[in-house]
Amino acid sequence: MMLLGTLATIIVLALAGYAGWLWWRLLNQKKVREAHNAGVLAETEADLSRSIAIISDSLLTGELNLSEGAIRLKVLLDHWYAPGNGQDDYPAIYSLFLSTSTMPRGEERDQWPKAEIRRLDREREMLEVAAKDSVLDEAARLRERFGVPEGREGLVTSRPVDTV
Repeated sequence: MMLLGTLATIIVLALAGYAGWLWWRLLNQKKVREAHNAGVLAETEADLSRSIAIISDSLLTGELNLSEGAIRLKVLLDHWYAPGNGQDDYPAIYSLFLSTSTMPRGEERDQWPKAEIRRLDREREMLEVAAKDSVLDEAARLRERFGVPEGREGLVTSRPVDTV
């Protein structure tokens, strides 16, 4: 009987040791996963920041038309903020996006009749003219916030960055 009690104690201690070892591995795995996720999040934020800076700067240097820039910035800002929350800080960008987002782009545009495309282009250009100053002001604010992208320092822009 004593032998069975000793054997049972050894088995219980072995199982408890194994459970402790599994628990320790789980804690370490959780720490590794959290560190990895933090690194991925930091990389994602850096990529978003860099993309917002490049597109904002491209708007200000005239390399990108306003509606295309608004479409791209809206998507990036929705990833930076909770979706739609960037609208409070950058209403002109969101407004131009909403005004032009239903217009065909890319391959879809090629399927439309030429006369309709010309009409939509004129409409888009009128929307861009009306929104130009406010969109460029917001692009300048974005560039101030996210910085001038590396390699683009000194390019001539329509809205200078305030240096304090």
